[in-house]
Formats: sequence, C-alpha cells, structure tokens
Amino acid sequence: MPAADIDAIELALVRLSYLIVDFPEIQELDINPLLADENGVLALDARVRVARATSNGADRLAIRPYPKELEENVDLGDGRTLLLRPIVPEDGPALQAAFSRLSEEEIRNRFFAPLKFLSHLTAARFTQIDYDRHMALVLTERGIPGESEIHAVVRLIEDPDRELAEFAIVVERKLTGHGLGTHLLRRVIEYASERGIGEIYGDVLSDNERMLKLCRKLGFSCSRESGDAGVVRVSLRPPEKMQ
Repeated sequence: MPAADIDAIELALVRLSYLIVDFPEIQELDINPLLADENGVLALDARVRVARATSNGADRLAIRPYPKELEENVDLGDGRTLLLRPIVPEDGPALQAAFSRLSEEEIRNRFFAPLKFLSHLTAARFTQIDYDRHMALVLTERGIPGESEIHAVVRLIEDPDRELAEFAIVVERKLTGHGLGTHLLRRVIEYASERGIGEIYGDVLSDNERMLKLCRKLGFSCSRESGDAGVVRVSLRPPEKMQ
C-alpha cells in the first residue's frame, strides 16, 4: 500500500493544538476514526464537549507555545521601528552574526570571558528554549526570523519554584542612546511580575558602570559577590502582578 502522507498527519496535529489553544472552552475532543493515506487525512466522525473556560488554553499544553503576546514594536525616535519578540530556533545564524559584531568589551561585559566566536552548539542552546522556564527577547529588524538582524537580547532564566530568576542583557553599542537598555530591562521586570517570580538577579562586572547605573536607576540593590571582588550582584523583587 502507498505510504500515508506524514506531512498531512503532522499538520493535523498542529492544527489540533491551535484549536485547543484558541478555544479553552473545549474540554474533550474525540476524533474517531481519522483516516490517513497517501492523499492526506480525513476525519469521519468527531465529538466535542465544551464548558465555560477556567484557564488559558495554552496552559493545558505540555510545551508552552510561542508567546506571540510578548511581541511589540519599539520606536527608536529617529524614524526607525524595530520588533521586540521572543527568540525562536531559526534565530541561531542571526544570533551568531550579532555576536560577531560585538566589541571585546561588550563580549567581556556579557559573558565575563574573551570569547572569539559563538559556536553553532551554543547558538542552538541560546535559541532553542523552553518558554515555560526560560524567556529570551530579541530586538530585531522586521522580517523572517533567521534572516533579520538582531541588535539586542535580554533573557530571564527561572528556577523551578519561580522564587529566583537570573537575567542577562546585551545591546549593540551602535544603538546606544535610544533608551533600549532601560526599555528591555523594564520589560523583563514586567514579565517577571506577570510570572509571579519572587526575585530577579544578575551578575555585573564591577567596572561596567553603564550597567550598574541602569540597574540602580530601576531600583536594583547592589552587593559585592563573596570571593569575587570584580563582580557585583544586582537584585530586585518585582512588584506583585495587579489583579
């Protein structure tokens, strides 16, 4: 017999996920039978039970879907508009290209080490994330992910109990002066508040005065890391989410 159309089966599963996310009122869904052959898939019978929704549809998925609600336009004040959005796996090459444009000082301030390049494996680890535990927002040109330049990245990595979350941020020097660092860090604070995270923190080199000044401006407390005089720990308790 001819092989079943695997792409059609995959598409049916993806569309089923969209249906569950878009309509949280769906409590049960039974498709029986679902025929699959070389011509595609066909549902011969289906039964759906609905009820008043008590939660967001995406909350029921085992893997959190792409959080499109976090996308926003960012005006630079000089007529240009960039897109701030969650990172996606396709951003790997663009992230490597963005790293190659950083100065030695920018690399040292972000990674605390004189890295020469961002490997494919590291780029994959930074872009293929679990949105439920790790959020990374990229400031990019509008266009196809992977083909659009990335100019800034801010990420937040949560502990399993959401008591603590570590943040990191880097903005290309050529875009300084537009308040992007302030905007990205404020966005991370808002996101942490929405997630119910108890405290966010980050490690900053003691000679990175620009970053320390920004953190103090937004209410972070600063303390010296024990055993490392060259690192300052900045921390903040996000405001509780408004009901």
